[in-house]
Amino acid sequence: MAHKQQTTVQTPEAVRFGSCKMEVGATVGALVDVGALRDAVYEETFDEITVTTDNAGDLERGIRNHMASISGTWLEINLDNLAKVYSGVHAVTPADTTPVAVTDEECTLDLTDWVALEHKNGAGTEVASITVTTSLAGATVRNTDYVIGVNAAGFTCIARIAGGLFGDGDVALVDYTYTPLASRTYVGGGLTSFTPQVVRFTNYDVDDKEFRITIWKGTPSIGIKIEFQSDDAEDPAGVPIKITGKLDVSKTSGEQLFEIYDTQHSA
Repeated sequence: MAHKQQTTVQTPEAVRFGSCKMEVGATVGALVDVGALRDAVYEETFDEITVTTDNAGDLERGIRNHMASISGTWLEINLDNLAKVYSGVHAVTPADTTPVAVTDEECTLDLTDWVALEHKNGAGTEVASITVTTSLAGATVRNTDYVIGVNAAGFTCIARIAGGLFGDGDVALVDYTYTPLASRTYVGGGLTSFTPQVVRFTNYDVDDKEFRITIWKGTPSIGIKIEFQSDDAEDPAGVPIKITGKLDVSKTSGEQLFEIYDTQHSA
């Protein structure tokens, strides 16, 4: 039997394909990519309120308990990232190991963009004993020729200062000492108040345009559950995560729960 096609696609850019990246952090500027993810879901929920009369229909319709959540299964059991989600109730403590010296690591400095060093301190702090030289001009001066910072993932980064010894595209030779971790210890029990986190899903299309969902003030709705697999299984162990957002009253009313930002459907 033939069937009539009822309509056609009205806005191709509004058809979303693919998965998403999940990020968590204390602020938008401190968001960290949690890596491999499965079964990513965003959901908004609320309770409907209806005030009725006996003789004049509904007086008012509204909502309460307005919440939004982001959930999925993490396939990278990263204790640092778990400690972000469960901040205020759980904590992770790193144990350092022997420092390692690096000599003449090459960093190409384009424009004034940050370039991350190859190695990082396990604690996510700035590496030690930084010396920067250039094969053309020799020794350089920090905060005159270059600046140093630490990104959200804990890597020490370098960027050139315009007008200093480094020209655009020059190579910096960086000596430094980093201290990797020997172990991490994750603990919980006895604390009861979560510290809310920003949580974000971002989907990119083939042109790197974004469909991005951000919850401003999220706390976990479930505890840690590590799903170990059989020895013959191909799947790794996973951790189901659900983070529920509540209103951030520091923001403008009407914008306190979430934001969906879209450059894919921009016409």
